[in-house]
Amino acid sequence: MAYDFPDIKKTVSEAREKGVAREINFEQSFDTAVNFRTKEIDMSDPENRFNEELILPNDLYPPSKVAAFGDGEFAENAKAAGVSRVISKDEIAEIGEDKSKQKAVVKEFDFFIAARDAMPLVGRYLGQLLGPRGKMPKPYPPEADLGGVVQQYQRTVRIRMRNTPTFHVKVGHERMNDEQIAENTDAVIDFVRDKGLARRIDSVYVKTTMGPAIEVPR
Repeated sequence: MAYDFPDIKKTVSEAREKGVAREINFEQSFDTAVNFRTKEIDMSDPENRFNEELILPNDLYPPSKVAAFGDGEFAENAKAAGVSRVISKDEIAEIGEDKSKQKAVVKEFDFFIAARDAMPLVGRYLGQLLGPRGKMPKPYPPEADLGGVVQQYQRTVRIRMRNTPTFHVKVGHERMNDEQIAENTDAVIDFVRDKGLARRIDSVYVKTTMGPAIEVPR
């Protein structure tokens, strides 16, 4: 049975109302949880372990932090596009030789991009940390216009499902309206549908950071 958009929007509204009712002293995010029927998803099958990026219809808040690896023209273009940090090729080696710096960089940034000629260094010094987290950068030529790339990451989430048949993903923030958050949640459900797994969904929930989980009816 499909999920109807009006029901998703109504669930978002209820999650907001009950989340705010707890008088939390910070602005909360909205998450969507998708749970599959345990007996119908074989988690030993690698195809059922998601680790993919999904572009949502609406920008998230706060903006994702994007870092760029590279020098010269690529670095200038990355700065102009609004990345949070440019890491030069010399810095890649420096970071790669310090485990605490490696972990800090990988944890701080949500997404990475890289100049093509920086990729061998990224793979050599940071690949073991970035790869398993699905954060290996996408390579671009020096002259690439990176504005659209960085903008797209502001509405991109990573969906990961590893050992259990469920995943949680951020779909919004208190500063976004119910329509926008519902559209993002609907996109997550579409992602599952495109995987051919819609019939195996057990339940879908929406919740604020500290609020109760509200199930989307169907």
